[in-house]
Amino acid sequence: MSQVLVNGVFLGCLFAVVAVGLTLVYGVMEVPNFAHAGVIVLSAYTTWSASAAGLPFALAALAGIACGALVSVLTEVLAYRWIVDRPAAAPAVALGLMLILQNVALRLYGGEGRSLDTPYDRVLLRLGGVSLSGVKAALVVLAVVSLLALHLLLSRTSLGRAMRAVAQDREAAAILGIPMRRQYALAFLIAGVLGGVAAIAYAPTFQVSPYMADEVLLSAFVVVVLGGLGSVWGAVAGGLVLGVVEGLGSAYLSPAYQSAFGFLLLVSILVLRPDGLRSTNARRVA
Repeated sequence: MSQVLVNGVFLGCLFAVVAVGLTLVYGVMEVPNFAHAGVIVLSAYTTWSASAAGLPFALAALAGIACGALVSVLTEVLAYRWIVDRPAAAPAVALGLMLILQNVALRLYGGEGRSLDTPYDRVLLRLGGVSLSGVKAALVVLAVVSLLALHLLLSRTSLGRAMRAVAQDREAAAILGIPMRRQYALAFLIAGVLGGVAAIAYAPTFQVSPYMADEVLLSAFVVVVLGGLGSVWGAVAGGLVLGVVEGLGSAYLSPAYQSAFGFLLLVSILVLRPDGLRSTNARRVA
């Protein structure tokens, strides 16, 4: 049982990192950012390419995170910015961007899966009857550090306070003189960094390929709804809950239906608590 819960927490941390990037963008721009999957893919390929070229893994990982941040900001500047006042067009644009980024990766690297090796591949941590691979331990550490850093940014800095103001009331924030485009770009920058973190944490457990992020993106959207749209800490809580539920279902019922357990949980939450685990009365980043 303990081992199953640990595996569930690992999944939950992965879902949380991806979902927080999605909910941050949704809170600020009200955009369902499907293109986040393409950001993760290109970040993973950049990390793999840099590592294959001989760079130390730490530098390769930084290159992957930088790629994620750059690509994410470019999607905002080149596409999302022009539809901010036309929310009905956002899902189609987001889906189109995802397909474009995935096909860019397919064109550049082909469809063959690539293995990303890390310095901690062969590390195995044991505590009592529970074991945790180095790859999973690194993911948990990266997730905790990233989310704590985001919390400090949102709660302790003027940039974070401005972002929360935009999420709570876009029109009032504009009247107060908050530069809206800067806040949009900042939200996508942070989401891209988190996408890069998710890529370097997820890629060692799953081959790098143009469609590697599709399944985790679907789970992350479930997490966003579970946690309450626009709530960062709701997304964290939702990620951990979904990870544990999928881990338990996979261990005690069948791994073949792992994703289905998450959607069953989603339906249950929507019936019992339609606003999610943490209700939000507006688009809010908190």
